[in-house]
Amino acid sequence: MLRHFLKSFTGLVLALLLASPAQAEISVAYVDAAKLLKDAPQVEQIRQKIRKEFEARDQRLLEMRKQTGLLEARLAAEGERLPAEDRQRLESDIGNRRLQLKDVRDELEQDKQLRFSEEEEHFSRVIFEVVQQVAQDENLDLVLQGGVFWVSPKVNITDRVLVRLRAMLETGT
Repeated sequence: MLRHFLKSFTGLVLALLLASPAQAEISVAYVDAAKLLKDAPQVEQIRQKIRKEFEARDQRLLEMRKQTGLLEARLAAEGERLPAEDRQRLESDIGNRRLQLKDVRDELEQDKQLRFSEEEEHFSRVIFEVVQQVAQDENLDLVLQGGVFWVSPKVNITDRVLVRLRAMLETGT
């Protein structure tokens, strides 16, 4: 279905571009959304926000790692001298803590990724609005994104959109 849409859309664009010269010219531009999501300063701001949001859980994870490490060090240092039952209990405790640590780490990473995706989705809407503003300000008829094999620098408006995004961050809008 997507392939059919892309073929139809590409055909429409080509038809518009190859239309007879008697018709009005169509101004086309391209924006690299992946570059915007990578280079926009708001993305680093989102990362910092999420880092702060999960700071307490990160600290708990570090504490769990530290406690497990202490037990592993104790086992390494005293393991041979401990009674078999105590050594077995310590090994079991370490194994359980490792599993718990892995589960907590995985859950934390999933939660962080989910939050980042939510923030990224919101920011994608902001990017869309900024691209629209740039397109309107520059009287563009069509702005393409993705699915393009080559783009001339003269139609690539990505850097102009980045400038606007940076200005938005500086002005707090």
